[in-house]
Amino acid sequence: MPSALGYFFFSFVLTLGFIWALALIAPKVGLIDTPDYRKHHKGAIPVVGGIAILLTFITSTVISGEQTQSVLGASGATVWVFLLAATLLTILGALDDYRAIGVMTRTICEVLIALLLVEGLDLIPRNLGDLVGSGNIRVPDWAAYPFALIAIFGVINAYNMLDGIDGLLSSLILITVTAFHLFTQIEPSFVSLTLGGALAAFLVSNLELAPFVPKTFLGDAGSKLLGFIVVSLILVVTTKQISGEKYIAPVTALYLVALPLFDMVFITLRRIYGRKSPFSADRSHIHHLMNDLDMSQKRSVALISCAYLTPAFIGLMLDRAGAATPQQFFIFLGLFIGYCLIMSQAWRVAKRYQALKLQVQLQTD
Repeated sequence: MPSALGYFFFSFVLTLGFIWALALIAPKVGLIDTPDYRKHHKGAIPVVGGIAILLTFITSTVISGEQTQSVLGASGATVWVFLLAATLLTILGALDDYRAIGVMTRTICEVLIALLLVEGLDLIPRNLGDLVGSGNIRVPDWAAYPFALIAIFGVINAYNMLDGIDGLLSSLILITVTAFHLFTQIEPSFVSLTLGGALAAFLVSNLELAPFVPKTFLGDAGSKLLGFIVVSLILVVTTKQISGEKYIAPVTALYLVALPLFDMVFITLRRIYGRKSPFSADRSHIHHLMNDLDMSQKRSVALISCAYLTPAFIGLMLDRAGAATPQQFFIFLGLFIGYCLIMSQAWRVAKRYQALKLQVQLQTD
């Protein structure tokens, strides 16, 4: 079995190769991202980062023969089911990058892909634990499937919503994977090491750290693929179907994906309050707030990463201290309420700042 560094560096080099090749093809097939009222980058950028990461996973699995050396389980078939679902989701995202797919069509396809993962790997969360102190909450069979599908769909799109600044989502995923191993105390294995190498290579491209590597974006294909990988790992360690052991409680796992969930729910509620469709595209995400406050990309990534680390650190400390499930759950809800209050005030500040900035510009002109 290759060493941990072997997995990482092989994935790193392979992803760089795929990015370079796909970036040459992307303009010819229309897989490029151009600036608009929501996107302020310069020039047409290939959106092939996610495809490169997927190809790295598939190639690494075939070449290394490590189908069984994964936290996904002891059966080689589990990795192939995972990769099939990941491939279908990436293809869907690439089609959406090429030509926007309707919300209903996209939702139905993502739910079907989630169903493939749940059914293929039997990832059914049937016991949520004693969330509110009234005893274990058991999900009945008729509700278990919809619950799992909603969880997968929600996490996938929560991470997709955070992809808006160079280096942001990749950095957050690296933090998530690191926290995942700290929470579960599982040694890094094939999936996380391959993912780490691939993300490091993508950051070289996305942040233009090497002159011979073209700049690329993840695209919807990549952001949703990364969210899919995270939620798959979480479902594996919070259920007993594959590994035979529940490594962490479902409520503890919430702290791993707290900020993406907070951001998604807050934005959805804000849109509904403003009488907009919760699926409408706008400039209401946390990275748009940083932009409106005239923060640099580096400062925005650093600040959002710190915000991302905060609930993860709190969750880890609660887990290590042996906090009861109801305590973890209500603290999580408290963090969400605090996030909503802070973001509501931050948006007011940003709105006033932009109005003042416009007023100064008009007076100067």
